[in-house]
Amino acid sequence: MADVLKRIGLAERTGRGIDRIFEGSLLYGRALPDYSASNDRSVRHFISKGVPDRGFVKMITEEQKRIGRSLPIYALLVLNALKQMHRGTIEEISSLSNLTESRVRTTIEGLVTSGLVEAIGTSRQRTYLLSSRVYEKTNDLLGYVRQKNIDVLRFEELVLSLAAKQGRVTRGDVVELLHIEPSRAYQVLKRLADSNKLELIGKGRYAHYVPRTTNS
Repeated sequence: MADVLKRIGLAERTGRGIDRIFEGSLLYGRALPDYSASNDRSVRHFISKGVPDRGFVKMITEEQKRIGRSLPIYALLVLNALKQMHRGTIEEISSLSNLTESRVRTTIEGLVTSGLVEAIGTSRQRTYLLSSRVYEKTNDLLGYVRQKNIDVLRFEELVLSLAAKQGRVTRGDVVELLHIEPSRAYQVLKRLADSNKLELIGKGRYAHYVPRTTNS
């Protein structure tokens, strides 16, 4: 009887119920259910009646149509975590989604490939955020630009602080400080020089940057 009910879609194997509840909440853009009141003898869950995120639902629906199948529950959980935190590391996403770091890492690589998530920085300092395509669907492109440019502002502040303390800063210093590629370190220094916050001294291997004085 159980096999018959399973085949016609009226029953599932034990243990799938919670996954389906989570999946349903995510697919309809609602908050995840709360199981904190459960104990060893009973399972209790609370489902919030908050307003669904229609832009998020639209994004998921269109992606599922594009790939011709449903997004895995792990992908939905990672996307939901990034929607809440705006950007985060593998460790932060793992903590919020209650998934292992290895599971998050595997899942997020697929989401980056599909264009739903963007990776910023090198492997040691890499963070992730929902792509501009997702923010466009959710009518929050300002939010995307804000998150995308956080690194620019933070990097420049750190480089200026180091230059002020040392009296000078090199591209190698910036690579070590920010854990970024030399080409990107050069871009950060060039922006600061172009905006008259740093001054380039010397060329080639002897090139370094010093803070500009107010009367220079």
